[in-house]
Amino acid sequence: MKSYLLSALRRTGAAGREAFNKQHPGDWLVWEPGTWKAPRASTMVLDTLEDPRLVAPPKGAEGLAIALPTQPRVTVGRSHEVDVSLNDGTLSAQHLSLLRTSEGRWSIEDLGSTNGTTVEGLKLKAGDRMTLRNGSAIKAGQVTLTFQTSEGMWQRLVP
Repeated sequence: MKSYLLSALRRTGAAGREAFNKQHPGDWLVWEPGTWKAPRASTMVLDTLEDPRLVAPPKGAEGLAIALPTQPRVTVGRSHEVDVSLNDGTLSAQHLSLLRTSEGRWSIEDLGSTNGTTVEGLKLKAGDRMTLRNGSAIKAGQVTLTFQTSEGMWQRLVP
């Protein structure tokens, strides 16, 4: 799974839309900047001092764009055993799944996560699916994700 800072994609996009689409033809999941929660060990809890410099996104932070593979199912969570592993303590080990239809569209399913998944503000129940569209805002635990089609990513990158 390849991932890029949005600023790096902007530079590759400078070659033009056709070159960008040739190099990056698929759909995207963008991990938007936000506060980060450290995962806690299941067997030991360490007391930590809350330091906002450690959990708040730095000024000017930008998202991490994750190129979605062409496989029909992509799992997202905190575990290293998922397809997209995001190290945030509010995510379940296997939090959600993205499913590609035969028409090439994507839907999302919550996998029974502890902190839940919302899409466009609508909470998903475990096992329920919702079709994604370009720009769909996904909240998995406290992690903010945005689904972008290839065309939508191009539109986001060009001023």
